[in-house]
Amino acid sequence: MTEHEHKPLLQTQEPPVDLKSEFWQLTSMSLQVSLSTFARMALESVDSAFLGHISSEALAASSLAIVWTNVPLMAVWSGTAPITTLCGQAWGAKNGELAGIWLQMGLVITSILMIPIFIWYWSVGIVLESSTDDEQVVELGIRFARIVSFSIWPALIYACVRLYFQAMGIVAPTTVVGTVSLGVSVTANYVLIYGAWGWGGMGFDGSPLATVIASWFQPIALISYAVLYKKMHLQAWGGWDFKTFTPERIKTFLRIAGPVASNSLVSSLANSAMALIAAKLGSDVIAANAVISGLWGVLWALFWGFGCATQVRVANHLGANRPRAAKKVGLLGFGCTTAWVLLLGIGASILRHRLFYLYTTDDDLLNLCMLVQPIFICGFMIESLEILTSSILTAMGEVNVTAWASLLATWFIELPLAYIGAVVLGYGFPLLWYAICVMEIVKLSVYVYTLSKIDWGAMAQRALEMMEATGENEGDVLEDSTNVAISEAGNTPMGITRVMHSPANAPLLTPTSRGERWGIDTEGLVYRRGSASFVSPSGERSNSFDRVYASGNY
Repeated sequence: MTEHEHKPLLQTQEPPVDLKSEFWQLTSMSLQVSLSTFARMALESVDSAFLGHISSEALAASSLAIVWTNVPLMAVWSGTAPITTLCGQAWGAKNGELAGIWLQMGLVITSILMIPIFIWYWSVGIVLESSTDDEQVVELGIRFARIVSFSIWPALIYACVRLYFQAMGIVAPTTVVGTVSLGVSVTANYVLIYGAWGWGGMGFDGSPLATVIASWFQPIALISYAVLYKKMHLQAWGGWDFKTFTPERIKTFLRIAGPVASNSLVSSLANSAMALIAAKLGSDVIAANAVISGLWGVLWALFWGFGCATQVRVANHLGANRPRAAKKVGLLGFGCTTAWVLLLGIGASILRHRLFYLYTTDDDLLNLCMLVQPIFICGFMIESLEILTSSILTAMGEVNVTAWASLLATWFIELPLAYIGAVVLGYGFPLLWYAICVMEIVKLSVYVYTLSKIDWGAMAQRALEMMEATGENEGDVLEDSTNVAISEAGNTPMGITRVMHSPANAPLLTPTSRGERWGIDTEGLVYRRGSASFVSPSGERSNSFDRVYASGNY
């Protein structure tokens, strides 16, 4: 009999929980993830910060252009998700050549899909004209989208390559590249907008061009260092060979990419619908909403560390058959999140209008932002708790609850309330954020109620079954989860500034993210869960990077 067959499914007595140790583990992981996420959010805010100081029309134009160009781009961007899953599975099975094949397939498919996206960027004026009557905003938005279109291909290439290295547990180079990209973007924005050494600069057009430069810098820097210099790819690369693109492999790739891309498309459409409502209120509201949303992204980055760490630790304890520990860690994470979010909210309230100086000094925009600041801070605090409870449910594998609650609350609560209150009844900009608060309260209530009815013991048993299927131990999963979380924190295309409120958390690598999910057979390496699991030649753990992509937004 195997070791797992000797191990009882449920332990007779669970060891005590060291809350002090758990607190420090949560804090340590939280700091790492928050730093990576903050770097990403800061990178996304660079264009908005510079354009906001040019004019409110410039900021509104770029924000509206990004909203509509996001719809197809984020669908394809999210469709790179199979690279992490399939490369990770191949890597865990000691089949490096197959991992390289999956990367090649991702590069080819995304490069082909880039063509219609590029055409869409150049045709976006059609929807911009239907979104606002401000001719200047439309003209600037068209210029912004057309210049930024030259960043699409390098952004997609960078996504594929970074996910490929991530699947092998190589995250340091991408973290460094992401951080350096921030400096490149800031420098390029300043020089191209305002000029230098006697040159007067390009004004508005300099900002999207800076995005293009930073987007090309990322894949060039990563490939130059990791591939050309360090040759890290050789351990999982067999050279280009299009004959390996068999119909079965293509179907496997698309079977995973399809649902993820579809979910991202729906989410992006919801964001676009909300931005369209804001556009009906005027270009000043579009710009103010971009400022508020940019600030939300920065605050979210500071909060998300605890949310991510709690998700990972709850999942790890469930996988170790410690339901009481998982529950206590969940409560500990909830308490830490509440305290930290309160501090952030108090700090934001004290800073008042000075908080928005990063994005604009325009008095009209500042007044609009101050009009919604109290409800924005309230919404941020509620949404932070909602995301934390959603993360705990994700750690249990209860992704259907979070996916459906988010979908229904967005389309049947947030959007109708925002449109009726802000446009039909004429209450304006504040109603957009009141609608967000109501939606978040509903989602938080659903998640808290679900957690109150959860059988933690049953969740631990299910997680343990998945853990035995993969042969992983808690330490391995924790290390991999942290690497994925930190790397994923920076995995967003350049120029994709969040103009809406909620940067959704990406599902993490957890023991319960294994389930009977894909049901695929790739050259005999991957089998449906519950029947058999592939094992590497050495008998060591495999399938370390199998993940569930159920909530979109990468």
